[in-house]
Amino acid sequence: MLYIDSMWEYIVNFLELALFLIFIHTKLHIRANYKHQAVWMFLFVSIQFAVLCTLNKMGISSYVTLISSCVLDIVYAILFYRDNLILRIFWGFSYSIICLVAEQITFFIPVTLYKGASLELLSGGELRKPYTMLYLAMIAIFVLLFHYIGNKDISLSSFQKVAYICIAISGLAIGHYILRLTLESVDKFDDSSFSARLSLINLFFIVLFLALMQYIYLLGYSKEENIRLLEEQKIYELERTEFNSLSETAERLRKMKHDMQIYVDAINVLAKDKKWDELIAYTEQYHNTLTTTQSAIATGNIAIDCILTAKLYYAEKHGIKTEYYIMAPENFPLDSVELSSILGNIWNNSIEAGERLIISNPTEHPYIYFYIKPYQNMILIHIENNYDGVIKCSIDGDILSVKQGKEHGLGIRRVKELVEKADGVLQIISDNKIFSVHIMIPDKENDKLL
Repeated sequence: MLYIDSMWEYIVNFLELALFLIFIHTKLHIRANYKHQAVWMFLFVSIQFAVLCTLNKMGISSYVTLISSCVLDIVYAILFYRDNLILRIFWGFSYSIICLVAEQITFFIPVTLYKGASLELLSGGELRKPYTMLYLAMIAIFVLLFHYIGNKDISLSSFQKVAYICIAISGLAIGHYILRLTLESVDKFDDSSFSARLSLINLFFIVLFLALMQYIYLLGYSKEENIRLLEEQKIYELERTEFNSLSETAERLRKMKHDMQIYVDAINVLAKDKKWDELIAYTEQYHNTLTTTQSAIATGNIAIDCILTAKLYYAEKHGIKTEYYIMAPENFPLDSVELSSILGNIWNNSIEAGERLIISNPTEHPYIYFYIKPYQNMILIHIENNYDGVIKCSIDGDILSVKQGKEHGLGIRRVKELVEKADGVLQIISDNKIFSVHIMIPDKENDKLL
């Protein structure tokens, strides 16, 4: 009988851990695959299961077991998931709170209905198996309910994070302490009515505690939403600046086209009148004018023409060597605003990297290599440049920016959003101080014509 009771406790621990894995996997995003990731996750879960079983077997204080379980849950979330830190801590704590609520609700039922039932709920008691089955069922219900609560990023300051952790630990400890007092009151005073009321008070406390945790979560979400709106405003301002530059370049191109028409008409008149000396002098004057005029790209796509005309001129003016190849389709799969944003952001990053390289290492010669060309049913956009080797990455190794400061990464994030919107693929590579961005956009319009 003792062997069966021990095996039952192992099964309960295993199912409780399995429900935790289901819960945490639905609320957080697992890290990108790294070497032997599945093996490390399995080893950690096995160690966690062994620790909990050992603590229960040795009869260690329930406080120690509760805190150990909570800490292991949080460590697991931190190690194997990629969401921001406070969100991983939040959901790690949340499962411990769910277990405490489920335990309190499950305990409230037999204490209310059966006098002196508390001893029967312990390991080896007659009510232990149905009690633990009900306990696991309650956890499963809460996990299912939380599954339908939308995942939202939250943002808290360092002080708020510390305060949240302290509140969470205090709430868990107080709730568990009241539960222990309830058990002791049944055994010492044999008053099930008093124990039921005490259990009900504890249940209300835990519900209020859950409401407080939810309130903190909503505050963090509101702050994160405000940060997101500020970033969108900054992106809008950057794109507005790019649009103004685009408009200015388009106006210059229009004036150049107008002036060129006048020059051609003048040359035509001089040629018809056979004024060869005047024609030669005029063409030489026109040639000298062209050498001081910004060269223009003419592909037929206004966004490509304006962005490249402006960026090539700026790059060469600041000592950055450029090389480019453009073969754009007549019907580009992106509209002018989206294409301008993508080209403007990747060119700005490359130019800024070149300027920093000149400052940090004057002996280096910055360059930018760029092309747009069709490939099968895709449009390829590629830009490559050398840089000073300083780069910012996320915790998953994703490249955020080669810039410094608080606003780093906005341009790359915007490019990623637009590429994903077009069902495209974005690949960013940094190797041996060479930074490259490779974009593949499905050429849906031209594909329909084939």
